Amino acid sequence: MGREKEKENPSQKALNLLRTRLSNPNFVFKPLSDSPDSNYSKLKFIISSSITEACNNSILLLGPRGSGKVAVLELVLSDLLQQYPEAISVIRLNGLLHGDDNCALKEIARQLCMEHQLLFSKVASFDDNSQFLIAMLRECGLAHKTIIFVLDEFDLFAQAKQRLLYSLLDAMQSVTSQAVVIGVSCRLDVDQLLEKRVRSRFSHRKLLFLPPSKEDTERFLEHILSLPKDSSLPHSYTVEFNGRLKNVLADERFKELINTYLSFNSTIGQLMRFQAVSYMD
Repeated sequence: MGREKEKENPSQKALNLLRTRLSNPNFVFKPLSDSPDSNYSKLKFIISSSITEACNNSILLLGPRGSGKVAVLELVLSDLLQQYPEAISVIRLNGLLHGDDNCALKEIARQLCMEHQLLFSKVASFDDNSQFLIAMLRECGLAHKTIIFVLDEFDLFAQAKQRLLYSLLDAMQSVTSQAVVIGVSCRLDVDQLLEKRVRSRFSHRKLLFLPPSKEDTERFLEHILSLPKDSSLPHSYTVEFNGRLKNVLADERFKELINTYLSFNSTIGQLMRFQAVSYMD
């Protein structure tokens, strides 16, 4: 009986829908794909150019935590995997887990073996895995397949001897290789941590993820909180809900509240953790 009542209750359906959206970064950052000047568009252009023109690239995504670096990257990769399903291989590393050079290169070898259904050797040395990486880059390049290396917490890879970064970027110097290295970091000066031999092989492309403007913040809120007209919710309820939402967003007291809240932390991630939806009536 309780379940049937919940199914008939449009307010509970709407609340569940909004909470689901808040936990889905791809939906939250989808409006960014509309603008040709957005980081989404720029990043997608760089990676897709590497795929179609068979060239190597390296790029840094820089910005504070919660600014959408990883979310936008995942949105771009998701779109490109649909567009070029047989031409992309994604290798993911995280500096918190793979900060050690030997561990990181072994993880790259493991993911490549899994991707191409090869036998992985746990006892292979750093040099063995380096040679394997070079061979895989060559084979994938000849097959017109781009390997995308995502290095999250990139600044942690830029510590110590930087053997991994040098091996990876040096292997990409071959004309037969076809790869993209994407570093994600909260440190805006992370490129200054690179050794000279590593920096000379890096493309020095950067995308800065800055806090959104007031107008963008209002657009994000309306995008996330507006109910879709083609959902299972009653049409009259959807129209009334969206009408009241616009009134709230246009209210000067609400704007002042949001501006005060964002003055402490203006990232999108912090805005998504704002608990207004959880207590919505």
